[in-house]
Amino acid sequence: MRKENIVRLMDGGEEKTFKVRQMSATRGERFVFKFVMLLGGEAEIEKMADPYALLGALSSKPFERVQELLDELIGCISRVNGGVETQLTPDNADGFIEEPMTLMKLRVEAVKLNDFFHLGGQPPLDESSAASVLIKHRG
Repeated sequence: MRKENIVRLMDGGEEKTFKVRQMSATRGERFVFKFVMLLGGEAEIEKMADPYALLGALSSKPFERVQELLDELIGCISRVNGGVETQLTPDNADGFIEEPMTLMKLRVEAVKLNDFFHLGGQPPLDESSAASVLIKHRG
């Protein structure tokens, strides 16, 4: 069963409620591969467990390439209002969110919940496997 969290944030002068859901295993795996490929081997993966470090690593890349990953994070978020839950998309998010920082905070919550770069309590596959991976740019 996938994890989910309820998040309440002030946005546009009112408290709003959102539900953040964990990506499926396949969506999460694709996100991680796209992230690593976008960085081109320039990230220390063990540091990417921090959601701010993960989003910060994207800040040096061309926005057009980063946008796809940001949109995938929006796909983890629903607006909850009066018992009605509406899935957010890049096309409808502005209808529910007024402030850019609200959207950023929700993306951070999606990164935290998905926990992309932790082993999730799983031991390494064998004794020669490292608990974290260091990717360095070849050049």
